[in-house]
Amino acid sequence: MLRAILLSFLILFSSAGWCASDMLLDRLLQEHRTRGDAGVRRFARGLGMVLRKRDGVLLVPVIAARSLERAAQFSQRLSKAGAQVDAVSRSWLRILVPAAHLEQLLGEFPQDRLRAPSPVIPASGTGTVVSESVALTAADGFQAGNLTGAGVRVAVVDLGFSGLSAKISAGELPQGTVTMDFTGTGIESTTSHGTGVAEHVMDMAPDAQLYCLKVNGDPVSMQNAASYLAANNIRIANHSVSWFLDSYYDDTGQINDIINSSHDNDHVFWTVAAGNMQRRHWRGGWADANGNDILDFAPGDELLGLAGSAATATVFLNWNQYGQSRKTNLDLFVYDKNGVTAASSTVFQTSMNDPAEAVSFNYDSSRAPYSIQVVRVSGSTSNLDITLFSVYHNFDGYVAASSVTDPADAHGAFAVGAINQANWLNATPAIDSYSSQGPSNAGLAKPELVAPDHTSSLTYGTLSSSGTSFAAPTVAGAAALLLSEDGSRTAPQLAGVLESTAVDIGTAGFDTVYGYGKLQLPLIDSDNDGLTNEEELQLGTDPLAADTDQDGLSDYDEVQTWHTDPLLADTDADGISDYAEVMTWGTDPQVSNLADLAPRGSPDGEINAGDLVVLARLVTGEDIPTGAEQVFGDLDGNGMLNAADLLLLTRMLTGQIPLP
Repeated sequence: MLRAILLSFLILFSSAGWCASDMLLDRLLQEHRTRGDAGVRRFARGLGMVLRKRDGVLLVPVIAARSLERAAQFSQRLSKAGAQVDAVSRSWLRILVPAAHLEQLLGEFPQDRLRAPSPVIPASGTGTVVSESVALTAADGFQAGNLTGAGVRVAVVDLGFSGLSAKISAGELPQGTVTMDFTGTGIESTTSHGTGVAEHVMDMAPDAQLYCLKVNGDPVSMQNAASYLAANNIRIANHSVSWFLDSYYDDTGQINDIINSSHDNDHVFWTVAAGNMQRRHWRGGWADANGNDILDFAPGDELLGLAGSAATATVFLNWNQYGQSRKTNLDLFVYDKNGVTAASSTVFQTSMNDPAEAVSFNYDSSRAPYSIQVVRVSGSTSNLDITLFSVYHNFDGYVAASSVTDPADAHGAFAVGAINQANWLNATPAIDSYSSQGPSNAGLAKPELVAPDHTSSLTYGTLSSSGTSFAAPTVAGAAALLLSEDGSRTAPQLAGVLESTAVDIGTAGFDTVYGYGKLQLPLIDSDNDGLTNEEELQLGTDPLAADTDQDGLSDYDEVQTWHTDPLLADTDADGISDYAEVMTWGTDPQVSNLADLAPRGSPDGEINAGDLVVLARLVTGEDIPTGAEQVFGDLDGNGMLNAADLLLLTRMLTGQIPLP
């Protein structure tokens, strides 16, 4: 034990003689010391961190509180390390420093909290062109009722929008799309994820005003994006991104605070992907049956296996001691099948850094399977709660509960899980095997809802938009439709409508797998004829016209009461409208009543010689025709009863022409 503690201090107090205040910055330093720029690039790639280059020099983003600007000789100290401020927000600074000078920058500010951007990944699996979600969630009923999101502003806040211009040119996204890059790396770079997400929003609400806001894994870009929403009266925002290590997934931390403030103070309705971490998550209290300071993931099992084939393996460990001055010091190790260390993270936890460790390494299938081990170096294990996430590989002993990530665990986020659209109409459709489950680590009820994925987009192709990334923007689009119906709805009211109209599945009422159930918009009746728009779409009638065939009978009455065809004014094609048959003559509008005249006053529904006799007497004037007889005896449709009608009926009875 003493040897392990000394070793940790040796790592901390290396040639610079100071301690990095952030675990991830410390890991980047270690990578640069051992592998140079290549090591920094590899580790950053595993964290989803976007590095920059200037004049061929690799630059690392470093985040600091805005108050650092007031530090003595701030600009001069930055210059000594070759660093410069890249962007600012209300509370934060983003500094770019050459990777080779990161240690020097930290040395210039030894008492100040500098940190790396938080690890982020798009909440998708794999990535025409109308999403199947439109019809599955009753959005087509809103669209048919001319509720299409017009006048509503919706933002997609994402990590990149590659291919955006091409999708606009192709007509998949609107010409009036507004873009903002808060990263300094270019709107159409990094990933096409945001473009695919935006397609799903616009499929649901095709006339909404779309904003594409690019952020990265730092609070500067996120806070600036949130400020932009408020300044531009954007009331709906989607964020299909999972953040790690910024909090203990408990409604705290920088990113959750930004989302919560935007929701609570600026009244923005945030739809957030719950995450795809159901099988890539483990959570539990400290257990160590044999007292060897190694965590038991299950009784008698000190190793947690990694399963998968992705080229990069990234694992995050954190525990419930954020903000505490005295932290338990835990280390994270990964071993290959031969027990050889493949990666490790052994940062010493202090009052200045977070209770977290992270590893990212090249996954070599010849060395698989890999296993994870968590070791206690020092500190109390009383009430210790531990969480692990693997970004690209499943755990063989995963814990599905509480696998929602930041900021889906925030109270200001409307978290959305996913069900494969192919299973959507099943009575009890299974949740996607990767869709993160609640509750949050603070016990908040998550997710709020589930929506379809494995849907189609031009960006990802037919049925290939998989992941909660594409379920969340479907809900954002649904919220835009609700706002186009009633622009006074607040963020909590939007949430309330979506929750109350959801189709309950799973455990009755709210549950932590499906939330309040499957997304379904209210079944509206735009023309007030008694049929919902969804029913009219299935029938082929006009949801905006109560009487599609204009025969005088409403669509509802034709379908539900008279069982006539609401698309045909004369269902039985006997020349007499459905309305006249049911409202004037009292005849069956589904069966022709032409030539059915006998016995007089009570036709028997058959055409025979008796009808010919009655018609003959009416034609010769021996009897005076009633109004009904005048209509049903007029076989040639000229408005009169004459010899031509007698001839037609005679030919019908002799089989020369078919009966009416």
